[in-house]
Formats: sequence, structure tokens, C-alpha cells
Amino acid sequence: MNQEHRHMDKHSDPNGLSDQFFSRAKIPWEKSKAEVWNDLEDRLAKEDQSPVLVRRLLPGRQWLALAASLVLLLSVSGFMRFYSVKTFCPQGVHTSLQLPDGSEVELNAFTHVNYHPYWWFISRQVELEGEAFFQVEKGKSFKVVSSNATTEVLGTTFNVFSRGADYMVTCHTGSVKVTDESTKESVVLSPKEKSVLKPSGGFTVTKISNHRPEPGWTDNLIMFGSTPLRLVFEEIERQFGIVIETPVEMQQVFSGNFSLNQPVENILSLLCLPFDLAYERQTGNKYLVFPAME
Repeated sequence: MNQEHRHMDKHSDPNGLSDQFFSRAKIPWEKSKAEVWNDLEDRLAKEDQSPVLVRRLLPGRQWLALAASLVLLLSVSGFMRFYSVKTFCPQGVHTSLQLPDGSEVELNAFTHVNYHPYWWFISRQVELEGEAFFQVEKGKSFKVVSSNATTEVLGTTFNVFSRGADYMVTCHTGSVKVTDESTKESVVLSPKEKSVLKPSGGFTVTKISNHRPEPGWTDNLIMFGSTPLRLVFEEIERQFGIVIETPVEMQQVFSGNFSLNQPVENILSLLCLPFDLAYERQTGNKYLVFPAME
């Protein structure tokens, strides 16, 4: 082969291979455009028909998730229903509090109040032991629950006295319904009416002649109308934070008013005189009341 021929072969193929070599070679992997396209369509069709993996909760796990949600719901509801705010007004003090709906309560000395703030707009209910004056905002039924009776209103002002076996409700404005817890007997009070729970059950309802828009104790005035003398001394104990020992048998009743803006000795002197009683101060805040004849 001459030099010119070798020069032309090298020029036609950079790798030194002739076009004639390629024209005789057979490449088994080479496919036409149509064949390549058909292969691609077949692969896409097979991928579309492949199963899709879907995760499903087993029946047991479904019930477990449902039970967990139910427990959470019951826990939140139970917390809202039973969480309570307790307020205690000690002896010798008057205090006030505002309920979630704006209703106001003034507490007399030695009074316990309990209510459920997160359940308030479902059930407006106050538990009371002692004495309190309520100014209730209009809305759903409002209940004051004590061990002896329940007082129910819609929107009014009233005073509830609940101490031991003694229970009394005074209606100042609007109307109130009072229910005996033992007999379920009810009475409805109008303004200037007072109900007293009888020892045998049921209520005695009386009209108030010297009616005030608010109970006297809210203005530092204790008022008694035909009140057993033992209850009068108990009220003085609460208002001044003292202890008074009295004779065992005291059947007398007392009617009158005392201002709390004076020494307790003045009140005891005025109270003992008409009943032929005398008093003596013992150690600390203790007072002894006894018949003056002895």
C-alpha cells in the first residue's frame, strides 16, 4: 500500500479504521427508532399495572386509636366538670367575688363557697355553707346548693343563710324558687319575702316590713328579727372572730340591730341587759356569758 493510500485512510477515520470496516460490521444491540419507542411504551404500560402499596390499620389498632381518643375526651370533660374554685371568708371579715358570667357574691363572715369555672356556662351552680348575698346576671338557671335546700333564680338579688340545720332565704328583687332537699317541697318568693326552713320540713314564708335593698351585714350592720338568742351570739362570734360561752338553756328571742363599727363589749352589754345576763372576758378572745343573778 503506498503512502498516499495510507494518508487518505488516516484522514477518513481518526482512529485509523476505514469506512469499509464499519460497513461490514454487525452490531447486535442497535435498534431502530420504532423499536426503541415500542419498548418504552411496553415498560410504561407494565409500570401503570404494578400494584400500589396502601397501608391500612389493623382492626385492633383502629379500636386502640378510638379508645385513646375517647379517653382523652373523657379526661378533658372530667377536668372541666370537676375542677372547682373554693373561697373561704374567715371570721371577722366580709369579702366578695365575681363569678365567670359577671354575677357578684358578697360573703358574710365564716362562709364557704365553691363553684366550677370551666363548667359554668353549662351549669351555673354555687355550693354554699354560710351566708352570702347574690346579684345574679340574667341567663340560664342559677342555683345555690346547700345541704338543706337549693335556691334557684333566673336573674335577681337575694340572700341565702345556710348554717348547720338553719336555712333562710330572703328575696330582694326578682323571684327565687327554694326547694327542700329532704321533702322536695318548693316555694317561690317575691321581693320583700323571706322563707325559713322548718325542722319538720317545708318552709315558713313571711313578708318583710323593714325591707332593705341589700342585707344589713353588707353595710356592717347586723339585724335580728325574733331571732333565737343562741343564733345572735353565734353571729357576733363570726363578725368579731371571738368565742362566746353561753348558758346551755337559752330559749329567748331577740329583735334589734347592732353596728359592727363599735367594740364588741358595747354590743354584749346592750344584748345582755334585757335578758338579765352578764358577760366576762376570759383570756385571749374568749368571753363568758352567764345569768346576772349568780
